[in-house]
Amino acid sequence: MTEETTPSVEEIKARLKVEVPVEEEEVTKAEAQNPNVTEELREFGKQFADTIRSAWNSTERQRLETELRDGMRSFADEVDKAIQEIKKSPAAERVKTEAVNVREKVEASDVGNKARAGVASGLQALSEQLAKLAERFTPAEKPVSEEETAE
Repeated sequence: MTEETTPSVEEIKARLKVEVPVEEEEVTKAEAQNPNVTEELREFGKQFADTIRSAWNSTERQRLETELRDGMRSFADEVDKAIQEIKKSPAAERVKTEAVNVREKVEASDVGNKARAGVASGLQALSEQLAKLAERFTPAEKPVSEEETAE
């Protein structure tokens, strides 16, 4: 029969890799009436940092980052492949010449300005949608009331 010893709190914490809450000292009436703002700000800062760290290390954020990287790589590969194929085609020179002519005509016309405005508008809308997507991964902040800002 083997002799087993009861593990200490520290051993259990090390095995579980979790924080075990420690009983806090009882708060005196004087301390309750005069809260320590510095201590509260320090605790708030720690909690804020823990929240950011948790969000950054979340599997969802990591999965999204991997997915975006892979997608951008695939996109760039496809564009590069298309460009290489176009350069090799016999019609490439003719297309290039026509493109130069079209560019000159577009630059000289109002259509060019409208096209640039349309592209800029489309990119702005895409950027706004990406910002909305990013907000879904950001914890919502509580609005600060006027009473809290006055203190």
